[in-house]
Amino acid sequence: MSKKAKKLVVVADDFGWTKAISDGIVKSYKEGITNEVSLILNYPASDYATNLVRQEKLENIGIHMVLIGYKSIGRLYKREDYIKLFTSKTDKEIERLALNELVLFKKLVGKNPTHIVPHYGIHGNLKLLTILIKYAKENGLAIRIPKTALKGDFGENYAAEILLKRSRVTSTDHLFAHVLGDDIKQIKEAFINDLKTVKDSESAEIMFHPGYFDAEILKYSSLGYERARDLALSLDEDFRKRISQMSFKIVSYSKL
Repeated sequence: MSKKAKKLVVVADDFGWTKAISDGIVKSYKEGITNEVSLILNYPASDYATNLVRQEKLENIGIHMVLIGYKSIGRLYKREDYIKLFTSKTDKEIERLALNELVLFKKLVGKNPTHIVPHYGIHGNLKLLTILIKYAKENGLAIRIPKTALKGDFGENYAAEILLKRSRVTSTDHLFAHVLGDDIKQIKEAFINDLKTVKDSESAEIMFHPGYFDAEILKYSSLGYERARDLALSLDEDFRKRISQMSFKIVSYSKL
C-alpha cells in the first residue's frame, strides 16, 4: 500500500443491545463494509451476542464500555447518570468499574477486545481515559477518539484527544458519526463529505449503529429507523465504491 493511502475503520456499535440489533450487526459485518464490532456487556442480548461471536466466527470484536450495564440497575444509564457518576466517584472507583468490565469481556469472549469505544464518548472524562490508555498500552488495543456526547451531539474534547494522541495508543485521525436523521441519501452524502476532509496518509473511523428494526428496540433504545438506515448504508454498493474511489482502504484497527 502506498504511503499516501488513506485508511478507514468501520465500527458497528451496540452489539448485544437487543437480538435484532445483534443480528443486523452480523449481517453488516459479514456482507457490508463493517469490519469492527463493539460488544456491549450486561445488556438484554449480551449473552446472545456472545454466542453469535462463536457461531459466526466473528473477529475484530471490541468492547462498547458502559461501566454500569442495563441488567445491573434494570434501566438504561443515561447521559445525566454518567455526569453524576464521574462527579461522585473517585479515580479508584472508576478504575474498578472499567477493569471489571474488561475482565468480564475476556472471560465471555475468550480474548481481549480489539478496541475500546466507551458509550456516549464517556472516556472524554480524564478519570476514565487515563485508565483506558494504560490498559490499551499493556494489551495492544485501540481506543476511539474521545469525542463526548454527554450533552447531546458529539463534540470536540481537545484535552482528552490530545492526551490520547500523545499516548501513542492506536486510534484514528478522524471520527465520523451521523447518529440521527431519517434520510439515508442525506446521511450517505454527509459521510462522503466527511471523508473528503481526510488527507493522504491519514485514517478515519465511521461509527455505525446497524440493526434490524423490531418492537423490542422501541423498548430499549431511542434509535429505531436509524439502525435500519445504517444497516442499509453499510450494505450499499455505491457507498462502498465511492469510498474506494477516494483512495480509502477499509482496514481493521490492528492494521492502522
